[in-house]
Formats: sequence, structure tokens, C-alpha cells
Amino acid sequence: MDHIVPPSLLFDFQLSIPTCGPPASRKSGKLLSLDSTANLFVPSVLNGVAPFAKIHVGWNTEGLAISINVDGKPEPPMGKSGDVLRSDCVQVWIDTRPAGNVHRATEYCHSFVCFPVDALKDGQATAAVQPIAQQRSQRQDSDTNLFELRTHVAKTGYELEVWIPGSQLHGYREINELGRLGFYCVVHDSHLGEQQLIVGEDFPTSYDPSTWLQLELKS
Repeated sequence: MDHIVPPSLLFDFQLSIPTCGPPASRKSGKLLSLDSTANLFVPSVLNGVAPFAKIHVGWNTEGLAISINVDGKPEPPMGKSGDVLRSDCVQVWIDTRPAGNVHRATEYCHSFVCFPVDALKDGQATAAVQPIAQQRSQRQDSDTNLFELRTHVAKTGYELEVWIPGSQLHGYREINELGRLGFYCVVHDSHLGEQQLIVGEDFPTSYDPSTWLQLELKS
């Protein structure tokens, strides 16, 4: 019997993430220094969904580090910026002032889509800003050209590393005092389908920050 309310929606998830170092200055190899303590629990497993992507998140006062590791993929990643539905990509939502009970995105909410491979950029990894429906206001236009991205392709999948400078997140300057972030992500895969972090597309996760989880920032 199907659940009327998904089990993952019965809890307010607050997950701790560790501090990490800055992105590597070298042009090859790993970009981020994220270890196993940065691995996020994926609440959608409570709904009987088997995740195909591992999500690691770390932070420091200069920015946010995110790594997505997709496994079980029969072909290399492919995609094209501007075509989320037919691309391998990761959508990310971040709230630098999470309240937990606000149902409409504020000026502290941000949304990005990251492509491990972008055919329009010679196959390089790219990121773009996504508009959030019904957002009250937007204080800052984030420049995704200042993001750092790196893709590592393996036989059965890939790892996408993303560094988001704090300067591109409105309100991040005070994040050390606040100690938490709102966070949500969706991994789209052309072979494996879609992995939601908590609930499926029947819920307003793309614009309602109360459906996102909170990340507690370890010092």
C-alpha cells in the first residue's frame, strides 16, 4: 500500500557537514578535499528508493564544496547547458537563512544547475543560475563563471566536484555565526533516472525552502 505522506517527509532533517580545505590550485586531479564525514544521508531511501549517487558536502568561510558521485551508469555523462531534462546534471538549492517554516523563497535562496559535461563548452563541466518560481526578491546575481567545477569519468559513472565561492551566495558572509544552511539537490541521469534528496516532484521542492533539509556547519 502506497504511503499518502512519504516517510521522508515526516522528519525535519538536520545533517552535520564538516569543514574542508580550499579548492586545489592544480589543474588536474581532485579539486576538493572531502572525506567520508562529508557524506550526506539521502532521506529518500526511507521511501524505498535506492540511491545511485553519493553526495558529499563540506564548507569553510570562503565557500561551499559539493561532490556528486554517480555509479551504475553504462555510458559516459552527456549534456548541454539549457537542456536540463535531457542532460546528466545536478540541480542545487541553497538557503543562507533557513527558517524551516517559510514556504516561499527569499532573497537568501539560490538555485543552480551543474553539468558534468557541457557540449556547448567543449565538453567541460559548467554551472548556471536557475530562477526560483515565486521568489520574493533577489539581492545578488551570482556569477557561475567564478565557480570551480571538475568532472572525473569512470567506467561505470562519474564524479562531479563543485566549489561555490561564498561571495556568490547572498548572506554567506555571516554564515559562520549562523551555523547552518538550507540545502536541497536533485541528480538527473539520462540512464538511471532522477534522484531526489527527500521527496519527489509531486512536492514543491523547487521553490519551497521548507521542504529542504538543514545542514549544520561543524567548526
